[in-house]
Amino acid sequence: MQKGENIISIALAAVVLLAVIAVQRRWNPADLKDVANSAEDFILTTAGIGQVPEIAGYELLKTFRLGKYRAGLYRATPAPLIFAQGRLVVYDEANRPVFRLETLEGSKDSWSSLYDFSGHHGSPAQGGRSRSSYTRDLTGDGVTDIIIGQYSGGDHCCTAATILELGKDAVTPIGRIDGIDGMPFEGLEVRKLGKGATWQCIAHLPYVTSCGNHYDAADVLAVYVFTGGRFVDQTVNFEDFQEDVLRQNVAKWRQGKDRSMGLLQTIAVDFAVVGQKEAGKRFFALNLSQLMPSLQSNNVDPNVCLDALESLLDRVTGASP
Repeated sequence: MQKGENIISIALAAVVLLAVIAVQRRWNPADLKDVANSAEDFILTTAGIGQVPEIAGYELLKTFRLGKYRAGLYRATPAPLIFAQGRLVVYDEANRPVFRLETLEGSKDSWSSLYDFSGHHGSPAQGGRSRSSYTRDLTGDGVTDIIIGQYSGGDHCCTAATILELGKDAVTPIGRIDGIDGMPFEGLEVRKLGKGATWQCIAHLPYVTSCGNHYDAADVLAVYVFTGGRFVDQTVNFEDFQEDVLRQNVAKWRQGKDRSMGLLQTIAVDFAVVGQKEAGKRFFALNLSQLMPSLQSNNVDPNVCLDALESLLDRVTGASP
């Protein structure tokens, strides 16, 4: 009898809690799922699970659960019209800060995030039921890692990714990738390109030339591998992967669905990084005429564009311009 009364009491308390939340949010039937999620968050918070400390002068934007660690993303308040100083702090089980990054956050939306390994390209899956997963053993050493993405706030550029190892006694940076295209994590893939326990980070780096603007930039790939205790650029060791990317991009060009300056420059770079720079230059020169209307509308001299492309190929292959 006592057990039954306890169950009824818990159920009544839950109903009251939902009713309070509903009133505060001016609840309507369409919000039932959101209300249930809010109730869960409220219960967990009041129970002390997932809390992070408050910081004077900052508002807490997000909390991330990272096993024995937690992270909080903060933004200075009051925030100005466009962006404000931010801060991402990782705490241990005793709420002691063990790692901190200064960030830049939008006044309306947060610009920094953690890579969601259960999401889509690092972002939480829209409408998905799976819980976000921000930790993964990227190096195969049995210790989990996280990837923090920080947007620079610049025009179409860029994101920096910081990779942290969540050790038993310390949080240690084991890699940083700068200049990744877009906001977190539009230009970063985490994949296994070969056999083994280790993962690779594939960064998409935009290279803008005088042939056009950011949207016309070449998409240059860089493959980062964990070696010597850090993630470092090892693109030269993944020629098979680069050749596969080249084949896919050439096939896309031949289909004619996306014959853009960006794709044309990207293909030229793809040829160069697999040791076929001259073939890349020829492909670019032979197909540039198809984009003459775009060059003319932007007042770009085709000869200047050709020179810019050659300089880009020298740059990505490490040759002197």
